[in-house]
Amino acid sequence: MASLACLSASCWRILAVRRISLCAYTSSLLGSIPNPQVTSNAFLHHDVAAPTREVEQRKNFLLKTPKGTHDADPKQMAIREKVFSIVLNCFKRHGAEGIDTPVFELKETLIGKYGEDSKLIYDLKDQGGEQLSLRYDLTVPFARYLAMNKISHIKRYQISKVYRRDNPGRGRYREFYQCDFDIAGHYDPLLPDAECLKIMYEILSELELGGFLIKVNDRRLLYGILITCGVPDAKFRTVCTSIDKLGKMSFRFLGTRSRVR
Repeated sequence: MASLACLSASCWRILAVRRISLCAYTSSLLGSIPNPQVTSNAFLHHDVAAPTREVEQRKNFLLKTPKGTHDADPKQMAIREKVFSIVLNCFKRHGAEGIDTPVFELKETLIGKYGEDSKLIYDLKDQGGEQLSLRYDLTVPFARYLAMNKISHIKRYQISKVYRRDNPGRGRYREFYQCDFDIAGHYDPLLPDAECLKIMYEILSELELGGFLIKVNDRRLLYGILITCGVPDAKFRTVCTSIDKLGKMSFRFLGTRSRVR
């Protein structure tokens, strides 16, 4: 079943039929063993039996993707690539240049940029003396890129994954793609806004999703409404987040349970 050969005074090699492994023992360790041959047989028996325990452990191991993530099969990948191709071609038609940024940033770069949503940032363990976090979106890394490279005028696009340390419900994920088109620089009023609307219209039309309605939200108008209502500046972000969630929550109004749609 096995052959035991002495390679040197301080090294033993054990060859087994079912498994081959190399076990090295110092001469001092072998000198402390009363019967090296018996002990070696015991190690040999243990070595052969080990895979059985490993197999049992693997039987109890659950194969699944982490919550909030999913695999993409070939059919889904074909659809994704087609969509990305349409989006990418539209961005390029409008003169945008592509950039890429790291999937993680310095923690201090991200913290404090998202208000209450900062709690949804994935923190990483200290690596090489730096506190790092996974990017929450593509906007803050883009702003960091502009500041580092002293760029004041650019049209850029980026299609990359972002991460949210959330407890996602149905249809929501903790890892997902964002397709960003940004215009940085000084332009005539509303021209960049009009171009972004045109890009959205072109992409949705080419995807042939059917009829659609584009809603425009200007934070300056919302800010004016909240100021008129007496909302303090410190609560502006919190109130905006609550308004954003109204369409997803049920609430009681005049004694009846309703749902905003």
